[in-house]
Amino acid sequence: MFYKVPENLASELEELDSYIERYRSGEIEAATLKVRRVPFGCYEQRTDGTYMVRIRTTGGALTPRQLRTIAEVSAHYGNPAIHVTTRQEFQIHDIALENILPVMRELLQVGLAARGGGGNTVRNVLVSPDAGVGLDEVFDPSPYAFALTSRLIAEPDSWMLPRKFKIAFSNSTADTSYAEFNDLGFVAQLRDGAKGFRVFAAGGLGTKPEVGHLLHDFIPAADVYAGTTAIERLFDKHGNRKNRHAARLRFLWNSLGEARFRELYEEQLQQVRVENPPALVIEEVPQSSTFPSFAPEVDQTHEFAQWKERYVEPQKQTELVSVLVPIFLGNLKNEDAIRLADFLEPFGNYVVRAAFGQNLRLRNIPEAYLPNVFHLVQEITELASGPRLLGNSISCTGADTCKLGICLSKGALAATADRLKNSDLDLNQISEFRLNLSGCPNTCGQHMLADLGFFGNVGRKEQQMFPAYMVVAGAEIGEGKARLARQIDRVSARDLPQFVHEVLKLWLVKKDSFSSFAVYVDGEGTQDIRAIADRFRAIPEFSVDQTYYYDWGAKDTFSLVGKGLGECSAGLFDLIEVDLKSARHLREELRSGDSQDEDALVAIALRSARALLITRGIEAPTDSAVFENFRKHFIQAGLIGARFEPVIAAAQQKNTEALNQLEEEVFALLEAVEALYRSMDNSLRFAVEARA
Repeated sequence: MFYKVPENLASELEELDSYIERYRSGEIEAATLKVRRVPFGCYEQRTDGTYMVRIRTTGGALTPRQLRTIAEVSAHYGNPAIHVTTRQEFQIHDIALENILPVMRELLQVGLAARGGGGNTVRNVLVSPDAGVGLDEVFDPSPYAFALTSRLIAEPDSWMLPRKFKIAFSNSTADTSYAEFNDLGFVAQLRDGAKGFRVFAAGGLGTKPEVGHLLHDFIPAADVYAGTTAIERLFDKHGNRKNRHAARLRFLWNSLGEARFRELYEEQLQQVRVENPPALVIEEVPQSSTFPSFAPEVDQTHEFAQWKERYVEPQKQTELVSVLVPIFLGNLKNEDAIRLADFLEPFGNYVVRAAFGQNLRLRNIPEAYLPNVFHLVQEITELASGPRLLGNSISCTGADTCKLGICLSKGALAATADRLKNSDLDLNQISEFRLNLSGCPNTCGQHMLADLGFFGNVGRKEQQMFPAYMVVAGAEIGEGKARLARQIDRVSARDLPQFVHEVLKLWLVKKDSFSSFAVYVDGEGTQDIRAIADRFRAIPEFSVDQTYYYDWGAKDTFSLVGKGLGECSAGLFDLIEVDLKSARHLREELRSGDSQDEDALVAIALRSARALLITRGIEAPTDSAVFENFRKHFIQAGLIGARFEPVIAAAQQKNTEALNQLEEEVFALLEAVEALYRSMDNSLRFAVEARA
């Protein structure tokens, strides 16, 4: 409906089916199947044998029939709820391997594809959620996004890029599709009455986010395909295929330098123009509504009036309105999605899009039918009765299902929402405040685009780990002012709900003195946030309060051990860095004569010995166990020289007198551990092991 599925998709699905059958029969390994299924938007979840399928919906646009089909497929093959993502897509979770192809075939019957939902491919193209209906838009860029999607997903080179490639279209300088934070972003412009775009390139989020760079101040709308293809070819030809952690387009911009990047881009652009490809087929998207046969309802209650104020917005089309339907954590029960689809179908095909807050945005709704909408959404989502801030708050799936997750971010956001709902804060005053959580440093929860954001981290009290979050704040969105949030502090997962409450409480007092939260963060806000974090700095011992050592919703104490590389790599590296950084700091204090700690050498030896134990799947419960395990798994295993045995023995006995005599050897132990760490690859193998 909103993009054309490639003609060869059906045959590609047959090929994928053959790989799945060969894997199930033992003919091929899991890694071989993974290479095939991930570009089809099929990811293995944290629970062995369960998979997620991510469905391409350009700009979040789909028909009521397509929404119903997604929910029906989910009900038959997967999870009790469908999931709305932060990139305007839909996901079906908990699918058995043998059901992946039936799911994809049923989606194909209604014009939906999961192809490009993952892997090194052209991903879902984003569009401003109010494109076509926004009061302040320059023009509707949706037709260009739909046409570009149809063209790109039919081209073979869209599926074999160095890394994923993300595109966004914004309908105004407010940049509500985050064009400046994608690999390629188009912002609608008019020049002498002609449609065109300001173009940004090499932005992105992830663990090393960057704001995009201005590539064109203006290109005619007819050049959208040429510009996109030139960037895609540049990326394909020069992108880093060897190191996936440095393979995104922004890394190529940095490695080439701006001048060389632009030079290579112009070469590719000229080549595309010489080839003179067919123009994109642009079809304007109707923004109208058919009136259903059922009658409008009437509601004159305070609750209805408050809901309208919070969630209903006028459109530029007379007598039509848009309605934000908040879906907490993006999870909409299948039966509720079907009810919503059935309700919307009489209004036509152009009435629903996914928004970036994991929500749905209804559009082209005749104002007279708002009471009908209100009564339905009240039954579907409790958030419809609450402040818009809570409806817009975001969390990625976190460690619940994602193999990269560190913390249970969904549980943390749920606890935070409960704390805010039960407070006396007037959140209606800050309805557009962006509160975002990610379960790890990857930015799936868009924490780097938040007013106040958090990403999963690991804390340690003595030898006990606890879940924590790094605090970021002060992002700006909008052409000419775009910037990422900046890291400010850290807070334990247990304290996060109260921490958020305290920050918002203070912001409500001070907000009238600042033009935005970002401006506040630039001024006294950073100091204020750190002062609030200081109140939660002390973590009780495990024996005093065990709740700090359990993540929100977890049944077991927090741990990274036993989860494997995919699940815990980011947190693992964080944990190693914390120990090594602390050991280096203590060493410098000793060398400068500033240390007053008589046990500093013991602490350096302890942190050096403990740093890499997690790579062996070990969490030692005591200091003595740290040294015993280090001796066994590193010295006796030949990874660290036997010369350091006296240091380990003295530190284990806390013999400060002996360690004073071995001070330089203690420092050398730290250096040896750091060197070993630097030799570690992404599979947690050290260079010594790799050569063995």
